[in-house]
Amino acid sequence: MFQALEKQLESKLILPGNPLYDEKRKVWNGAIDKYPKAIAVCQSEEDVALAVQFAKENNLHISIKGGGHHVAGIATCNDGLMIDISNMNKVTVDEEKKIAIVEGGATLGDVDSETQKHGLAVPTGTVSKTGIAGLALNGGLGYLRGKYGLTCDNIIGARIVTANGELIEVNNENYPDLLWAIRGGGGNFGVVTKFIFQLYPVGPEVLALDIMYDYQDTKQILLKSQQYLNQAPDEVSFNIMLTQLPPVPFIPEALHHKKVVILTGMYAGDPKQGEKMIQPLRELAKPIVDNTAVLPYIELQKKLDPMVPEQAPVYGTSLYFQDLGEEHIDTLIRLIDNAPAPTYIVQLWGLNGQINQVPADATAFAIRDAKYAFLLDIMGMGIEESICQQWIQHVYESLLPYSYKGASYLNGIGLSEKVTKSSFQENYQKLLEIKKKYDPYNLFRHNHNINPYE
Repeated sequence: MFQALEKQLESKLILPGNPLYDEKRKVWNGAIDKYPKAIAVCQSEEDVALAVQFAKENNLHISIKGGGHHVAGIATCNDGLMIDISNMNKVTVDEEKKIAIVEGGATLGDVDSETQKHGLAVPTGTVSKTGIAGLALNGGLGYLRGKYGLTCDNIIGARIVTANGELIEVNNENYPDLLWAIRGGGGNFGVVTKFIFQLYPVGPEVLALDIMYDYQDTKQILLKSQQYLNQAPDEVSFNIMLTQLPPVPFIPEALHHKKVVILTGMYAGDPKQGEKMIQPLRELAKPIVDNTAVLPYIELQKKLDPMVPEQAPVYGTSLYFQDLGEEHIDTLIRLIDNAPAPTYIVQLWGLNGQINQVPADATAFAIRDAKYAFLLDIMGMGIEESICQQWIQHVYESLLPYSYKGASYLNGIGLSEKVTKSSFQENYQKLLEIKKKYDPYNLFRHNHNINPYE
């Protein structure tokens, strides 16, 4: 079946039995174990087009691997064609136009490394090994969100291989409907081989928040942080993390196994001006440790990498909240206290500024009025998969009544039709029409899928 494609791609097609097959089919999440019929390791847009054309002709569904970091493992698949674009990772900066041309296989680290050479940045996420494509196509929340918005808000153009194997240029003049759709609509519409991102002056050094509080102060911290968020300057973005510290060498032994609240973030502006602006966040309770400092932006962007190790089995969920009432917080704390393992990370990301100032229908990303993104992950090392999944689902269902429109941040939750529709809200119908136009066969279904057959 694959002889023709193997000949066209030469040694870049990996079939079961190939010594590289097991390594190439892996993704970041060790809980994912899927077996594609073949893996096309693409080096160019032409390779991608050949692979897509072959898949269409042979009725094969497609998964796309860039960074492979989605919790649902959507970069791989069973019995389909896995298109691996991770080697297509070149980043080119046009300093004069303040744009970056970024190949679809690049990681956030690749992007930051090149853009920071010019004192520029595009809003991305907070883990440097994440793939830019998956992050951007589903939104993209990071430390620049308050000042400059989501990653998807800053997509100003792209090159996409559609389900017909056609390579097209997408921008405001050409295929504007597709540009609208990829700004938050996920990987439903084709393989994005290149992005054009808007850049902004950032760094090279920034004021980075890094404060650890005692878990017993969680309620006070959440209530006070909400008061701060209501009047926070756009330059400030902060994330609250509830976790139990692991017994690892880079953490002082006295803090091993301690439950804590960690607040991270940054001030997107002059660090000296930022010190006064962020001070209330350093006084939410009595800190255990305060490592807030001016440091290179690239260093800040890598700081959370140790929290997300490769190949750990991870189970996750997500919701949005409009506010954090006392009952809501009490419910959240009770759920955390009943976690089946200490290897959990609960995150509440404050949403303010530019992210909330974009109309809900301006891009496919519909959730613009929420105040918090809630993300929960548990690493199930040594614990039965079913126990982790049941707890994650229990947390989701328990917090759903408190959520904003029942919506989720799609980069942090498993796949379901309910989650997809509730998160796209009123934009779903328009996305459905665009999906029918560009991928009527639903070749690109390994994502938060918009099913053209419904």
